[in-house]
Amino acid sequence: MIPRALFMLCFPLLFLGMEGTLEASSDKSDSPSVAASLSHRGAKIGQKVELVISVRGASDPVIKCIDRPPELVLKAIRRRQLLHTGEGDVWLFRYRILPTRAGDYEIPPIRIIDGSCSAETNPLFLRVSRSGEPPALTARELSLAVNIPPSLGEEVLKAAPQPTPRPEPTPKPRDGRPFATRAGSTLQHLLKDFWEYPGG
Repeated sequence: MIPRALFMLCFPLLFLGMEGTLEASSDKSDSPSVAASLSHRGAKIGQKVELVISVRGASDPVIKCIDRPPELVLKAIRRRQLLHTGEGDVWLFRYRILPTRAGDYEIPPIRIIDGSCSAETNPLFLRVSRSGEPPALTARELSLAVNIPPSLGEEVLKAAPQPTPRPEPTPKPRDGRPFATRAGSTLQHLLKDFWEYPGG
């Protein structure tokens, strides 16, 4: 059984992963702390998706290139920004992704270089489809986001409550009567409603 304390820690991330994005981060004591996230985990073809990379504990971070599938067109939104916060300085890199084809895509780890130090994010995942619905959260995504073994991620997902499936609407049977018959029936109902109307 999964420990209750760990489940309560990971449970909010399940809804974050279902509705928005999970943050892929890397945090080592001898290197900058790097995190990357997508504005959407599911998108339609041509829908703009924002990629945000934040770097802490760095003096002059640089991203030389971002590998990604050719179906994902990448463009920098603005130059890197330096934000001064109460917890230290944060560098922000922002990019716009434009998917051109449906499919399940993985953006490989993004490498950040800061002088002689470097760090990488975890991979990011994006599903592009006609509906734009995000994929179900996987044990791999969860384990990368909260730094737990994939097997434990599977236990967390099994213990989480499952969303109620939406019932599909029942198709209305086609009226096979001739047009004249259907039109006469409709007119008869309209006249009946008119004469029985209580106002006057």
